[in-house]
Amino acid sequence: MKDKRSLLIYTMIWGVAVLILVVLFLENLGFAKVINYSGIVRGATQKLVKEELNNEPDDALIQYLDDILEGLQHGGGTYDLTLISARDYQYRLKQMRFAWNAMKEEIAEVRAGKNKDVLYEASQEYFVMADEMVATAESISNRRLVLAIGIFFAYLILSGGFFLLWFFNKQKQLDKVRYVDELTGLANLSGFELSLRTLTDTLNEGELALAYFDLDDFKYVNATYGYAVGDQILSSIGSILAAAYGKDHCARAGNDNFYVCVKLEKECLEKLRRKLRKQLKKTLALDVIDETTITVGACIMNKKDELHDMLDNAMLAHKRAKQSGKGSLVWYDQQLLNRMNQETLLIKQRHAALAQHEFKLYLQPKFEIPSLEVYGAEALVRWSRKDGTQLPPDDFIPLFEENGFIHELDFYMLKQVCRFIRERNLQDHFMISINFSRVTIHHRDFYEKFHAIVDAYAIPARCLQIEITESAFNGLAKTVLDMLNQLKREGFILSIDDFGSGYSSLNLLNTLMMDEIKIDRVFLNEENARREQIIGLIVDIAATLEIDVICEGVETQADVDMLRRLHCGRGQGFYLSRPLQEQEFADQFLAAPVAAGE
Repeated sequence: MKDKRSLLIYTMIWGVAVLILVVLFLENLGFAKVINYSGIVRGATQKLVKEELNNEPDDALIQYLDDILEGLQHGGGTYDLTLISARDYQYRLKQMRFAWNAMKEEIAEVRAGKNKDVLYEASQEYFVMADEMVATAESISNRRLVLAIGIFFAYLILSGGFFLLWFFNKQKQLDKVRYVDELTGLANLSGFELSLRTLTDTLNEGELALAYFDLDDFKYVNATYGYAVGDQILSSIGSILAAAYGKDHCARAGNDNFYVCVKLEKECLEKLRRKLRKQLKKTLALDVIDETTITVGACIMNKKDELHDMLDNAMLAHKRAKQSGKGSLVWYDQQLLNRMNQETLLIKQRHAALAQHEFKLYLQPKFEIPSLEVYGAEALVRWSRKDGTQLPPDDFIPLFEENGFIHELDFYMLKQVCRFIRERNLQDHFMISINFSRVTIHHRDFYEKFHAIVDAYAIPARCLQIEITESAFNGLAKTVLDMLNQLKREGFILSIDDFGSGYSSLNLLNTLMMDEIKIDRVFLNEENARREQIIGLIVDIAATLEIDVICEGVETQADVDMLRRLHCGRGQGFYLSRPLQEQEFADQFLAAPVAAGE
């Protein structure tokens, strides 16, 4: 209580001192203005008399001087002058007003044609009086200035001690701000680390789990509903977490990422997600919550683990969950650690594997519907390691996209495709599509390297199809789109892979001159009444735009029959063949065409 009272007293002293200083400062400015206008009276009167003696009447100047004298005597007025109430100044001012009125009568006499000498003599006397008035105003102003300086130094001494106290207190407040997220009111990452240090000191083994989560596609929410709605959602999450788990047990780590300590029990992460979704639906009248999924990574909190290790472990589990798909739950455990170690090993082996040709070309046929005639293939990659194991693309492609090695692998596979076409003499009647990563097509040298390889093998443009996943088009630079359109004009075939899986499918048809769209396999895999309508709609749109359509994931006769009904002319999938090694593919599909029904 004493500290609060002291702070209040010092604040009042400082506030009053500053107020006095401001008043004195403004008063001094007012005095300066009075001195200035007093001088104007002196000079302007001389000018007026000169004009009148030269028979140049100036009523405007007379009115101007009247207004100034009125303002000097009573304050305010037309020119908002400060009132100097000092007796000696007011005395001289009254003398001047009296003399001025006499001068105005003389001016009237002069204008009537009478003697001008009286006016001239009166002006000389008036000048002396004005000079004395200015000197008096300056003297008063100087005295006031000395007083203001004295008060100012007194203020410095008085407020100096208070300022030091205020400064140290302010530093404490800043420390609090440094550890709190302004939007949600939760701790930020720095503040959460401090809380965790205290929490882990009293932690029992197997008691708590540290979860790290975010909202999937939150950027889409901001873009669609606006950042105000996005901030409202984040603020609501902060309130829900604080109420359910306590402020010391949760934090906002940035963007839409949150940490929270939950009781370690069965389905504790799923319970966390259900609680968030349930409370958000109550708090927010937005249908977006129904579609929003939450991806969570978590680790078990152990007292023996370093604080930063626990935070990193939860974050790594979350990263793995994001890779697994929207709405995934992943625990940091030995299995995940083994997986991460395996990925580290793959990254270390990538260059040697490329040099030793461990990345193998596989081909999956593309066929006409309904004839099943093979007209081309898609190039796929498999990693055949020295130990005899073979890795599918999902085990290494995401890793290589993260570290940039995918750029080298994509062009290596392009060389293998060109070699295969050249060795099999397929330049006239066969087309092979090759996927290029978003990372690869963003390289500045993509166009030059692509042409260098294709030209070296003398492969006709019609034999190569450049296949890019639809999601890779989001945010593509205009220069990249222009480059792809240039390749299209040169005769290379452009295809959008996984069409319909993203948010911008139709817009892509307007952005690029596509030759083909590949309908995502998800539309065939989903068993619902609308899948046929959706596929049919895509086929109709493509036909209107004169774009070829191929559907991937064709696995059954029912799939073929449905695509035939919908006039989808091409397919790809296990119904005809799984991906095959290049020699096996050549033996099976290049020796003779496949007849319908075989």
